[in-house]
Amino acid sequence: MEPRQSITPRIANDIGNLDISSDTDHQDISLTRKLRFLIPSLIGIMLFMMPIEISGRLTVPIGHFIDSVNALIAPYMLAVAVGVAVIPSVITVIVSSFGPLRRIDNRFVQLFNPGAVWTCVRILGAITMLLVYFKAGPEWIWHKNTGGVLLFDIAPVLLALYFISAITLPLLTDYGLMEFVGVLISKPFQWLFKLPGRAAIDGMASWLSATSLGVILTTQQYRAGHYTMREAAAIATSFSIVSVAFSYVVLKFIKMEHVFIPWYFSVAVAGVVCALIVPRLPPLRNIPDEYCIEQDAQHAFCDRKASESYLGWAFRRAVERADCSEKPLRQVANGLHIATDMAITVYPAMMVVGVLGLSLIEYTNIMQTLAMPLVPVLELLQLPEAQAAATAIVTGFIDLLMPVILGASIESELTRFVIAGVTVNGIIFLTEVALIMMRANIGLKLWRLALIWVLRLLVSLPVFTLMGNLFL
Repeated sequence: MEPRQSITPRIANDIGNLDISSDTDHQDISLTRKLRFLIPSLIGIMLFMMPIEISGRLTVPIGHFIDSVNALIAPYMLAVAVGVAVIPSVITVIVSSFGPLRRIDNRFVQLFNPGAVWTCVRILGAITMLLVYFKAGPEWIWHKNTGGVLLFDIAPVLLALYFISAITLPLLTDYGLMEFVGVLISKPFQWLFKLPGRAAIDGMASWLSATSLGVILTTQQYRAGHYTMREAAAIATSFSIVSVAFSYVVLKFIKMEHVFIPWYFSVAVAGVVCALIVPRLPPLRNIPDEYCIEQDAQHAFCDRKASESYLGWAFRRAVERADCSEKPLRQVANGLHIATDMAITVYPAMMVVGVLGLSLIEYTNIMQTLAMPLVPVLELLQLPEAQAAATAIVTGFIDLLMPVILGASIESELTRFVIAGVTVNGIIFLTEVALIMMRANIGLKLWRLALIWVLRLLVSLPVFTLMGNLFL
């Protein structure tokens, strides 16, 4: 549930900044330039990664801040959620229907010109939102376990997440932290994952920011000739984990936020294990190892100076990236633009796909049938309430939040721990990121994505079960 096409120019700009070289030695970097890298990056680390204890539970500051904002605006959020889905959809119809408006070269106007498919999704989503709000139409649309869950439980929580994370994430992504870490781990990244060292930065971008952001970044790198098609597909499906902030929301839905730190550590461990195994198996292994353009693309991280240590190289690249960061007001404007794009696109899509998916779960046995092969696996792992857990888990291919919605009623903390883990680690879900991956033209057709999702599930299940038994 992350930004779409409108962030592409920003990604392209960031990619262009990654290869900046400098003749300035590490020792000659001024204190001002060093602090420009260090201060925002340290603030970002503290916000997103520093564990704190509040009211007897461990969390991270950004999670507590999101909770506080949601508590403050809770009385108004239902009306706001409906407005976010309906009003922009009406404006989208107006803009999309008139040629002169469609041709206006303004990024705010273009938010309401998403193309024919997304225009239809917004219209259907707005209609669905109104039907649920007024409890009109067929009951399967507005029932408390279908549309009611989405409107009353999910929609009010997401808005603060979108805007707060979009504004604060540049602290992690725009001031050199990814370059610093990326250089330091480039060698083990190449050795472990058989991917170019440059992919370390993509991995950091995906893990620390947003799923769509990581996928689009990887796609741009492929089109620029830095990755082969197989490498791009492996990176997109292995490292595009949802952001730390959204992971906290996932865990909150399943009532396990008190173990956020060990749970997210388990997500990291499972992600690494999947990245080691899944790209070495079909179908990823069978994707052509070909470049998009005819050129030698293996030139990442080639700007290290002869006398430069890895630490000095990493620090210099980080400072150079911080030099290119935009002014804070511009970053806030970009963040608000991205958050608005996410909200007005994701809310309607969530209502359409979510209502259909939850209705299949509530009124049919389709998900239970699809989950049957998974039940013996969960029983073998000795997870309580295996049938309910299997049904919840298989819905993760439809939407990221469905498994935790269904799994919230499961009594076993171990089972809920595993459900939340495999859900986030699955990466691929049809309501958003799978569509972006298929549009990227990196060999990821729907059947391949489904198979990759199954492989990641089977690999990560034992990992999360082991980690859950360890921490709980």
